[in-house]
Amino acid sequence: MLICLWVVVLTGAQEPVCDATYKEIRYAEDVFNFTNQVRFVRVGDGHINRFLAFLPIPVSNEYQEVSHLSVSEGDVYQEGNYDNEVLYVERKRFPDGGYTLTSTFDVRPVLVKVDVSKIKVFRDYNPESIPCKRHLGDRGKFVMTRHPYIVQTADSLWAQSSNVLDYARRCYEYVASHFRYVKGNWRTLEQILKEGGGECGDFSTVMVSLLRYKGIPSRHNVCLRLAGGLHVWVDFYMEGYGWIPLDVQMKNADPRNDYFGVYDGTCVVMMQDICYDMGDKTRGFSLNQLQTYYFKYWYDRGSCSIVHSHEPHLNGCSRVVDEPITTHVTIVK
Repeated sequence: MLICLWVVVLTGAQEPVCDATYKEIRYAEDVFNFTNQVRFVRVGDGHINRFLAFLPIPVSNEYQEVSHLSVSEGDVYQEGNYDNEVLYVERKRFPDGGYTLTSTFDVRPVLVKVDVSKIKVFRDYNPESIPCKRHLGDRGKFVMTRHPYIVQTADSLWAQSSNVLDYARRCYEYVASHFRYVKGNWRTLEQILKEGGGECGDFSTVMVSLLRYKGIPSRHNVCLRLAGGLHVWVDFYMEGYGWIPLDVQMKNADPRNDYFGVYDGTCVVMMQDICYDMGDKTRGFSLNQLQTYYFKYWYDRGSCSIVHSHEPHLNGCSRVVDEPITTHVTIVK
């Protein structure tokens, strides 16, 4: 159980845009020790002469504090555009008995609750801001802001909206009620529309596409659940207020409750945004998505494949006394 302390939060370094506080955050007193592990085993008589592996590494952000990272091998480096970190390994010889890549770290969740009713002032977006530069536009075949379905749906919802926040709320409720949960792999936007739904990442893809079409910075938060499993949810940026979380798939699964402006701290955010190029570390190979891990290999002679399994798990709790820090907000005790 999380034992937490509520902290009242105001707007960031710029002047407050509303008279009352609008956001509350909780830093969990317990810090969870977590291991993210992938096992690779060669099948066949081929000889693997090159093997690349990428494993996302969580970083401290608005929703967590990460510390005490250790890795089995390789180099941790920061992706240049979005501040995501990745463990990179390259091997010229693949072990006959298989290969395990592991990162272990402590994570303290940050729970967020935004009282959107207190957001009364709406500022124009600064096109030179980091959120606008990083979290707008298309992402491959996933976030497609000019897709006819996105354009038609977004324009209709926008016409009914009184402001940016109202529009975001209408998009959240629309996607949750118009798509169904369909188990399966991460889908492109076309696949989501064809099948009429998808999983959490697919709900998020539609939501982000609708928001970005209207110039609202937004992003996927790709996560591992502390209790097990994967999850993806969305946050969007409002000038003067910062990032506001929402979970469309949870709203779809539980329509009576509200998940707009709420993050419950049950996940480890492994990366923010999707479909970015990892740069020269890929040696020219672009990674469309880096969700839980990515690997590529080359072999000669005979036949060869790699069987792989993802094994994230919670190791327990350890107490951390250092005070956490956060961005976009000022803590008032």
